[in-house]
Amino acid sequence: MLGSSDGKPSGNPLVAVFPYIRAYLMIFIYVRGERGHKQWITAISWEPVHLNAPCRRFVSASGDHDARIWDVSLRKCVICLTGHTDAITCVKWGGDGVIYTGSKDCTIKVWETSQGKLIRELKGHGNRVNSLALSTEYVLRTGAFDHTGKTYSSPDEVKKPVNHVHFSPDGQWVASASFDRSVRLWNGVTGKFIAAFRGHIGRVYQIRVYAVDWSPDGEKVASGGKDRVLKLWMG
Repeated sequence: MLGSSDGKPSGNPLVAVFPYIRAYLMIFIYVRGERGHKQWITAISWEPVHLNAPCRRFVSASGDHDARIWDVSLRKCVICLTGHTDAITCVKWGGDGVIYTGSKDCTIKVWETSQGKLIRELKGHGNRVNSLALSTEYVLRTGAFDHTGKTYSSPDEVKKPVNHVHFSPDGQWVASASFDRSVRLWNGVTGKFIAAFRGHIGRVYQIRVYAVDWSPDGEKVASGGKDRVLKLWMG
């Protein structure tokens, strides 16, 4: 299933998927070879290209409570980020050079990437943090299982867990996916609720299918759910 705001179709989405498939394969190979993570891998994020042009490093998150920074050329873990008390569910490598990790322990931790030191801990969610999204201005939005999605609110209140959030490429919009079978559009600057897209008959697990999320023109959003249907929402 997929949900998108208004817009025009753009290109073949499979092109965007392939790099992420390779990333998952690489992480599988390196983690197994290095015996780094002790449990399942929940998420990965590459170091932004403007920070390190060859894109040699990425970070992996795991159910073992740790996140690990891997060097592709060295084929090994170079830094382990330790501090969460439960499984890490999501991770983002920010454009400002820091790593954000969200966990079932209801916290978000911010790490520097040269030595893996904890910079900050963000608290406020009443249940596990399931998703992280960063805008181009480095604004952090989170999706949690406390039904809040942080400060966002809408007339048609979200009654089920918010499972995934994602910024549009221009940072102006945020789409959230919920177990109430809806995809919701919000103003990424003010947090104002814009619209709810409905049509799924099962839980909406992600706004994106693999790596297909907002289209490059910022006019479409894709969502996938338990009903195994893909939906594209266009205005």
